[in-house]
Amino acid sequence: MRITGGELKGRKIKTPPASLTRPLLSRVRKSLFDVIGEKIKGTRFLDLYAGSGAVGIEALSRGAGEAIFLEKNPRCVTVIKENLSGLGVFSHFRIYPKNVLVVLEELLEKETFDIIFIAPPYYKEMQNQTLNIIEKMEIQGEIVIVQHSPKEKVKFARKNLTLRKQKKYGDTILTFLDGVDNV
Repeated sequence: MRITGGELKGRKIKTPPASLTRPLLSRVRKSLFDVIGEKIKGTRFLDLYAGSGAVGIEALSRGAGEAIFLEKNPRCVTVIKENLSGLGVFSHFRIYPKNVLVVLEELLEKETFDIIFIAPPYYKEMQNQTLNIIEKMEIQGEIVIVQHSPKEKVKFARKNLTLRKQKKYGDTILTFLDGVDNV
């Protein structure tokens, strides 16, 4: 797998064993960042269920000011660290080796993020549990992107998130949501 744009474009990154993750294909990652565009510059990017870290690393490559990775699987955390080190990225990131559903509320109480990317395992309703936590925290202005299967629905209360768009790529859908003051 390679970085698709920015300062690290073309550089290879490792992925954990296939049974542990479902890496976002390069063309889908490129499309994701084409939608975000220049809004990525200087942002605080939160990569939830980070897997290999490819999406957060892509954000850094394209100009994000900081990327925070949440991933509970120790083998995946090791791959994220190896990828960052191998690419020469030694600052502007933090890795939390924790369960997203356990620590997200606490993290959002302490910090704000401009873009939140959610890519949980498919068919476990974790995307909706994660969105419930985000909405409970009454975020304002963030862009929230959910990667999910076409067989899954993204459910949110629409209290402080609005649907911006959905894009389908084979067996992956990206759902783009905006915080209320970002509409």
